[in-house]
Parts: sequence; C-alpha cells; structure tokens
Amino acid sequence: MREIGSGKSTGQEVIDKTPAVRDSATVELDIKDEAGSLAARALTSAILDDESSRKVRRKIDIRILPFLCITYALQFIDKTSLGYSSVYGIILDNKLQGQDYSWASSIFYFGYLLAEYPGIAVIQRFPVAKFLGVNVILWGAILMTTAACSSFAGLATVRFILGMVEATISPGFVAVTGIWWTRQEQAGRSALWVSFLGVGSFVGTLLAYGIGHIEGTLSTWKYIYLILGSLTIVWGVAFTFFVPDGPGTVKWLDENEKVIAVQRAIENKTGTKSRRFVSDQVMEAVTDPKVIVLGLISFVNAIASGGLSFGSLIIQGFGFNPLQTTLLNLPLSAVQVVAQLGSGFLAARIRSSRLHIGSLAMIPPIVGTVLINQLQPENRWGRLVGVWLLGSYPVGFLIILGLLSTNIAGSTKRSVASGWVFVCYCVGQISGPQFFTSKEAPSYRSGIIAMLCGFILNLVLNQILRLLYVLENKKRDEALQGKSEDELSEMKRESDLQGFEDVTDKYNVMFRYAL
Repeated sequence: MREIGSGKSTGQEVIDKTPAVRDSATVELDIKDEAGSLAARALTSAILDDESSRKVRRKIDIRILPFLCITYALQFIDKTSLGYSSVYGIILDNKLQGQDYSWASSIFYFGYLLAEYPGIAVIQRFPVAKFLGVNVILWGAILMTTAACSSFAGLATVRFILGMVEATISPGFVAVTGIWWTRQEQAGRSALWVSFLGVGSFVGTLLAYGIGHIEGTLSTWKYIYLILGSLTIVWGVAFTFFVPDGPGTVKWLDENEKVIAVQRAIENKTGTKSRRFVSDQVMEAVTDPKVIVLGLISFVNAIASGGLSFGSLIIQGFGFNPLQTTLLNLPLSAVQVVAQLGSGFLAARIRSSRLHIGSLAMIPPIVGTVLINQLQPENRWGRLVGVWLLGSYPVGFLIILGLLSTNIAGSTKRSVASGWVFVCYCVGQISGPQFFTSKEAPSYRSGIIAMLCGFILNLVLNQILRLLYVLENKKRDEALQGKSEDELSEMKRESDLQGFEDVTDKYNVMFRYAL
C-alpha cells in the first residue's frame, strides 16, 4: 500500500508489491488535483452510466473541440506564413541572401525553445485556457508587425518573438485534451485538432492565392501578414472568453454534469490538473527511457517539418510561377488532412494500434523523398507527386501528442516530459532548414536526404517505444497474477484515487500504457 501519514507528500508514495486489502470507506482522500471537491464526489459517486457520459461528452465536443481545431489551423497558417510569402517578394524586400532565409525560418524555433519550459510551468500554475487565449492574441499582434520588416535583422527578431508566444499552444492543447476526454477518446480528439494542420495548410494556401491577386500600395507579402494577424487577434479574444479552464469553472454544465465530467477522467489515472511542483517527478521524467524515446521521435519528425518550410521553393524550382506554386500546395494539404483524420479514426477504433499507425504513416514520405531526389529534373510532375506524398508525416507528431496525454501521469512529470518533447521538436525544426543550402537550390538534394533519414528513424523509433510499453505492461500484468478478485477490485479503487493524488504512472500499479 501507499505509505500514509509520513508528513511528506511527494506524489510518489512507495507501493508494496503485495498490497493488503483495505476498506475504501476508511481511506482519507488526499486529493491534490485542481478538481478538488468535484473529484471527491466523482470518486464516491455511483458507477457512471454510458448515456450520461455520452451526453456530457457531446457538450464538451461541441463547446471545446472547435476552438482547439480552429486555433491549431491558425497557428499553422501563421507559423508557415514565411513559406507563403517566400514567393511573393519577402526575400527581396528584406534583402535576404545566402542562408538568411533558412535562418529566418529556424529562428522561430529558437524563440520557441527559450519559452518552452517557462511556458509549461505557467500552464501548470495558472488557468490554462485563459493563458492560451492571451497567447493567441499576442501572436496575432506580433504577426501583423512582420509587415513592417525591411531587413533580415527585423524579420529575424519578429520571428523569434513569434516563436516565444506560440510555444505553449501544443503542450497547452495536450493538457486540455487530458482534462476533458477519456484516454480512448483522446486519440480521436487529438487526431482531429492536429489534422487541422492540414486544414490550415489548405486554407492558408487558398488565402495566399487570393491575397496574391491584391494590387495595392503595399507588397503582396505584407497583406498576408496583416490579414492573418488581424484574424488571429479576433479569434484569440473569442478563445479567451469561451473556453473554460476545467470542469470546476465551466458555465455550460450543471453541478451534476461537472461531476460526470470528472468521473469520465477517472479511468485516465492522470487526474485533471495539479499546481504542485514535485522534484522527485522531475528526476523520474528525465530518467524514464519511454520519455526519452518520445523526445527522439519528436526530433526526427521535426527535421522533416522544418524542411517543408522550403516546400514552396521546392515546387517553384520545378518550373512553376508563384500563383501556380501556391495552388500546387493544395494536394499536399489534402493528403495531410486525410492522413491525420484517417489515422485518428483507426487509432480510436483499433486498440493498441497507435504506434503501428505512426510507423505506417512514414512509408509514403519515404517513397516521396526518393521520387523527388531520384527522378530526372524534367519529370517535374513525378517529382511533384513525391512532394505530395510527404503529407502523411505529421501523423508521427499526432501520435506523440496523444501519448503525452495518455501515457504520463503526475502533473510535474507530464510537464517536464512535455517540455522535453517540445524542446526536441524545436531542435529538429531548427536543424531541418539548415540542410537546405542556397548553393543546392532549387533541388536541395541534401535537405531531401535529411528528411528521408528522419522518416526512417521515426518509423524505427515508434516500434522501439511500442516495445518498451509492451514490456512494462506485461511486467505489471504478471505482478497481479494470484491476486483475488477482492484484492484486484480494491487495487483498482486505489489506482483511481491515485490519479487525483498526483501519483505518477510508475507508481500506479494498475496504470497501463496505451500502444
């Protein structure tokens, strides 16, 4: 059993391997979760029926999911606006030479890297939705200032600050997903809002194409930033006012439905949110091989993502004009949407399939990079198909985000793990564009090879991580052999409580890792 009454609450109490059965009615709830009394009521309420759960889930889906999806689409559009503007004069107007464009792309992630851990610490300490909403407003304002840039120094400065304010969006959305949906539901919901990367790419391409026809007093690329920035500010205000921070503060659920919302999270064994900082959980996170591999997957996946900031320049290098190049990005966006939604649907329907799906999603990009590099330059349509096949690679990132939400318990451990994963993401995004050297334009052969290596490593690391999860689950199952039904029932009740006591996945013997 957990040691109780030691006077020290670390969220990492020692578990005896042969726990004795204890009367759950005598257990003093030691809830450290932000849900507080709602969690206590949820743990002591009758078993939740499916109809009540579905009713509350529908409300959550309708009220929260659209905000996550549209915000993620806007973030992708805004983050990749440099790519859209690259064919509309931003390079010439800002006097970019040599590797300046590569660094303008990469420096966004230096800001992202700097702000990542401080931002995650703020998410743990303060209302998550309000903090995210303010960040959306700030990034919209900063995006608009890009239109005033006229040199590499100015553009690099704005891109750096933009990276800082966008750094907490993905980890914040992982936290929000863990608060509101069950671990089985999280795969599909994460897939949906991540799939809006593709929707954002599709919509952004159409917007860039439309803006490309504007004939005003400003350069075309400046209108891209002014229009996208103003849309983002308006959306940020809406996000701040309408997205709740958790079940305790939501206005559109009655008291009974709030309890049901927390009950739905019990099976996750991760609670909703705790504002405590536990130093032991930091050490557990940095020494957990599963967390380390998650970060490595994030790194190799991000190398390809960083490289795709050159997507428009690669397509233009096939011999297309700026407007044609913009339109020819649409099939790539469509592949992204279909691949991400399809993988999310399969992961939600087929148990223990996430990492297999993530590996399979790397096969089309591997084929695509080979087509781009190996086909003759005059076969521009064949090489273009290779670019479009790259569209399934974001599924790897989708899988990572889902596992961060479902497979790590303990608020501090999850924060540290999220920080590690997104730091690796930043390093990959910084590294990716540097393989695309101006002397190799427009074919960028070395950059395409770097992307190929990233895809292959992503595939392999997914299977290594899955093996680690399988071995740990098997070890835990074997430890339960010989237990009576009463013992197992009591251990399950104890495990449910531990989810709200900020106990990590390592010390919750009934925790099982999603595959």
